[in-house]
Amino acid sequence: MIKRILYLIRTFPEQVALFVFNSGIFLWIFQKGQSISHELGIQQAWENYAPEGVRQFFGDNKEAVQAFFSHSAITWLIGSMIILLVIRFVKGVIKWGLFLLVIGIGLFLAYQYSQMASNVSAI
Repeated sequence: MIKRILYLIRTFPEQVALFVFNSGIFLWIFQKGQSISHELGIQQAWENYAPEGVRQFFGDNKEAVQAFFSHSAITWLIGSMIILLVIRFVKGVIKWGLFLLVIGIGLFLAYQYSQMASNVSAI
């Protein structure tokens, strides 16, 4: 198990670092959301600090606001992992695009060189 984890760290250092960072953010958001919704009293914070648009979105439903604070951390973790996979896919597509571009330019230059060489030998 430890060898597998070390292999993943060596193979995908960027992804592992982002996963550790996102896990830390997940825990922080989860704890702060819980303290906001339970310890401070959601009704007072809701009336004092919530913008009007947010209040209209949730209505006067205190349970919906507490559920939002509880689930926003999980949403962050899942969303950031999806973004990480998209970035990895895009990097692969860009690598293939650059690879094909280099091959295309090489073939174009070889074709141009063969055209010039055939014109020179015809003279």
